[in-house]
Amino acid sequence: MDKTYLKDACIVSAYDYKEFEKQFLGEFLSVVVIDDETFRFRPFEQIVTSKIVSKSDVEDKLEIITHNGSYYVIDADHKLIDISFVKLVVMRAGAYSADRVLEMREQLKSRNKSL
Repeated sequence: MDKTYLKDACIVSAYDYKEFEKQFLGEFLSVVVIDDETFRFRPFEQIVTSKIVSKSDVEDKLEIITHNGSYYVIDADHKLIDISFVKLVVMRAGAYSADRVLEMREQLKSRNKSL
């Protein structure tokens, strides 16, 4: 199976709120492509994957399969971030990293405090 190798990996847990109740929607990868055996992505391209369906440890790596059937390889050492569904949509639409979305959120908070 062809794999896509990634760096700066972040597993993003997305949540939504329905009737004031927090609901888990799934986990997604926010990453930078290093090498892509599927020829879908360019090196250093920032991507957000479809929903993660399985994760398995292989040596010092984590191999991940997503809902679309894609096979990704990340370092075992990666970030974990919780975000809202709206932020996930922003990440996917603009190909923003999870770190960038969190940075924008903090900028908005500090701007709103100063108003």
